[in-house]
Amino acid sequence: MIYLFILLVWYALVASVFVVISVPLVVGSSAVFLVLLVFVYIRSSGLALGVLGSGDAFPVRVPDRTGAGEPAYRQYLSGPLGDDLKQIWRICRRDMGLQAGKTRGWLKANFFRYGMTNYRRAVGVLLGAGLVAGSGIAAVTLAVVAAGLAVTWAVFFVLAKGLLYLLRGLDSGMSHLRGISLSCPTCHHKVVYPEYECPGCGVHHRDVRPGKYGVVRRICACGRRLPTLLVLGSHRMTAFCPHCQAPMAEGAGTAREIVVPMVGATAAGKTRMMLALATTMVEERPLPRLTTQPADTYTSGRLTELQTALRTKGDTDKTLPGDAMRGMSFNLNGGRVRRLLHLYDPPGERLSSSARLHEMRFMRMADTFVFVVDPLAIPDVWHSLDAATQQRYQPLRSAEPPDFIFSQVLQNLEGMGVEPRRKALAVAVTKSDLTAGVPICAGVGNTTDAVREWLSDRVGMDNMVRAIDKAFGDAHYFRVTTKSEPAVGGRPFDTGVKDLLLWTLNRYGVN
Repeated sequence: MIYLFILLVWYALVASVFVVISVPLVVGSSAVFLVLLVFVYIRSSGLALGVLGSGDAFPVRVPDRTGAGEPAYRQYLSGPLGDDLKQIWRICRRDMGLQAGKTRGWLKANFFRYGMTNYRRAVGVLLGAGLVAGSGIAAVTLAVVAAGLAVTWAVFFVLAKGLLYLLRGLDSGMSHLRGISLSCPTCHHKVVYPEYECPGCGVHHRDVRPGKYGVVRRICACGRRLPTLLVLGSHRMTAFCPHCQAPMAEGAGTAREIVVPMVGATAAGKTRMMLALATTMVEERPLPRLTTQPADTYTSGRLTELQTALRTKGDTDKTLPGDAMRGMSFNLNGGRVRRLLHLYDPPGERLSSSARLHEMRFMRMADTFVFVVDPLAIPDVWHSLDAATQQRYQPLRSAEPPDFIFSQVLQNLEGMGVEPRRKALAVAVTKSDLTAGVPICAGVGNTTDAVREWLSDRVGMDNMVRAIDKAFGDAHYFRVTTKSEPAVGGRPFDTGVKDLLLWTLNRYGVN
């Protein structure tokens, strides 16, 4: 009985000592392995991010210059962050597996080899238990860290998406409130947002607005930083039409557009009318605080070409189809008031053809039309001239009478879906220098009522005048001179052109 008691006491003491020794051993080995795994995680993350060497880092995505993507680097939250998180997971799993294998091999070699004493095996069991516990704690810890990273990434992703859509909305909203729209002067499509050319490498970016390639800045494939918003300066880059790839006007998208087509018969004087308006804007400055500059190289070249032809030959060449499809664009700057004016000169042949008129989409975007009336094409005026004068003016006379051309234009406009009652029409009676000595044209004043009365009561155009007043919401009549032949001296354009220009600009808030 006494022997059994002593034996129990002995085993109790041994068990107490074992517990006293095993608890710190298990806890210590667990803590050491936990710290070791955390160190492996930090090291693996550094390798995956390229901080501790680029060998294990995820390859940087190369911008796609030819495919569906943009030639720019994606912003970090829209792709690279996900790649880094996946790479961290792969490298951590690999390195932790290697570390676990090394630890298991060390434990087996030092505590569980053949011939080891029971003492070593017991210690090995305790260390193994600590390693298992440390692995569990490390797994839970790393899972919490991973969940935290995922939540942080999701929060930043949502904030970034919200910010970029907010910036897009503000940019579009400001343009809408200011009445700004975009149209291509070449193909005449409405442009939601133009392509922009990188100033560094010349590659086109289809949409530089805030998105997966950047919020306030994007990095081009060449390394150049590009603004993403108009308010940040994206309009300073060269813009191109996304439909036809033609260059758009300088500063497109920063000012309201004014689209003014010249309509009238062939040889009525539409090209000279357009040249008169352009020259008056650029050289004579009809408003003291208003400055006008060509908005693109085509306009400056075309303006110089027309002015040279008028000085040397006294006439402008017939409008070609290509010239008709490309408008002349001007930037009007009057301090707070800025406008982008497009002047179009379609050939008279197209105005009488329904099929060809539908090709000119700019007619749908215009709020003001200039109807050029050739007085020599009015039958009453022409028949009042003597035979010698008719022979002299025959090359300068348009073939179709104004009322016929107007009916064709009105019919085709309505067929295109244009509502004339919402538009304005400036009726410009040209060649007043040629008809100055004709009795039927004598005493015609320059006011709108005087010109309207002359057309309606004296030269038999009353049906056309009534049709104009009925069709259009606002109609104004002008009598202008655009230097119809070389023999006429003096200024190329009289005040009638300036009055027409000021009336048109005033309709768009430029006054």
